[in-house]
Amino acid sequence: MGISPYAAIVIGSKNMLMKVYEISGGKGFRTVDEIRYEYELGKEAYFTRKITFAQIEEICNVLMEFQQRMREYAITEFRCYATSAIRNAKNQVSVLNQIKIRTGVDVIMLSNSELRFLMYKGIQVLDIDFNKIIEKNTAILDIGSGSVQVSLFDKQALYMTQNLDIGTVKVRGFLESVENNVLDYISVLEEYIQYEFDMFKSGYLKDKDIKNVIAIGDEIKNINRLIPELHLTDTMSYEQILYIYKKIKKASYQDIAIKYGLSMEDARMVLPSVLVYKTFLERSKADTIYICSTNLCDGSVVDYAQKMKKIKVSHDFYQDIIASARYIGKRYRYSKIHAQYIAELALEIFDKTKRFHGLTQRDRLILEISAILHDIGKYVNLNDPGKNGYQLIMSTEIMGLSHREREEIANIVLYNTQELPDTDELETAFWREEYLMVLIKKNLHNLGTGNHAPVHNHK
Repeated sequence: MGISPYAAIVIGSKNMLMKVYEISGGKGFRTVDEIRYEYELGKEAYFTRKITFAQIEEICNVLMEFQQRMREYAITEFRCYATSAIRNAKNQVSVLNQIKIRTGVDVIMLSNSELRFLMYKGIQVLDIDFNKIIEKNTAILDIGSGSVQVSLFDKQALYMTQNLDIGTVKVRGFLESVENNVLDYISVLEEYIQYEFDMFKSGYLKDKDIKNVIAIGDEIKNINRLIPELHLTDTMSYEQILYIYKKIKKASYQDIAIKYGLSMEDARMVLPSVLVYKTFLERSKADTIYICSTNLCDGSVVDYAQKMKKIKVSHDFYQDIIASARYIGKRYRYSKIHAQYIAELALEIFDKTKRFHGLTQRDRLILEISAILHDIGKYVNLNDPGKNGYQLIMSTEIMGLSHREREEIANIVLYNTQELPDTDELETAFWREEYLMVLIKKNLHNLGTGNHAPVHNHK
């Protein structure tokens, strides 16, 4: 097998990044180029929820420069992703359309759960022994500009992922709003972050202690640069985090930028990032942080190379998604045995009728998750479990699934025991293809459950 070039582009909140890779069949991949363009897209977008015309122009100009670089490498395969700054913008559709018209680039809008799943995939190819580390209670902590994602593992299985609304840009915005109005603004900031983690601990950790923390993203790399005297390699302790915190909490952004060779934007993010790590270690009782240099681009190349069967990855990502769904079921007191029986029966029908329905393995995954979660609405009210289940699923992230896939699952659950109405009667907007998928999977699921709710003859 030859060498295949590939590029991944991320339109982030603080910068635009393109990484160029060479994928070698059976040998993995290597980074051959990296281009980063700094800006402040997220700062304004998070608070106005709008991307300006000037910002769209800036994004398009950078993308055209990236395209020129890809032509130099003869790259035909690439992926371009947008993250929370554009995802949360009110004019998201207009922004993506403008980018397509001006550059020809189809931007993939990642849901938070999809983004974190790709980041998580990037960990698999690092030097750390990931499967060994997650044998004991382990948290993956990903500090982003808009949020912090926490994923928990035990016995090599993912059992929970949760998004916390304390990303560095948001925390920085809070800091700027209070630092001129209170005497001890650092204490106010600490209290703000502690409150979020206390809510998380009471709802998800309870009495469970975390043994290890795997830190991913750019923020941990910037923090590591602050303590060259400690000669850290791939781990960091709570005492070292505390040392950094005491070192920089009274320093200005300008001093941090000059002293440690950071951009002003990265310097502004140091204190919020350190506080997040410090607070999480205190609340979880973990002591060791494994420092990972992976980013979304690395996750993208792993995902692409795996799907194209150019590399083999030992970890079972499919089961991680299923584990995430089972955790949701457990949270809402589902019957594990019953759900497993329904899932196995529905999947057996799916597999034996594949030549008739022509659905994909991804559709099979959606069906399995729908079967696992089909009864969770009974946790809220026994009288309307379908509608309640719909609301619960749409309010809960499922690791590795897009918003549309989650909506598809929610509708299969909603219409588990109800008649599926005509398309013009649906409360949510479905494309014809999605509507037909819900219809087919509802019927496969009902064959498994024994429910036979009436269905219209749809044209």
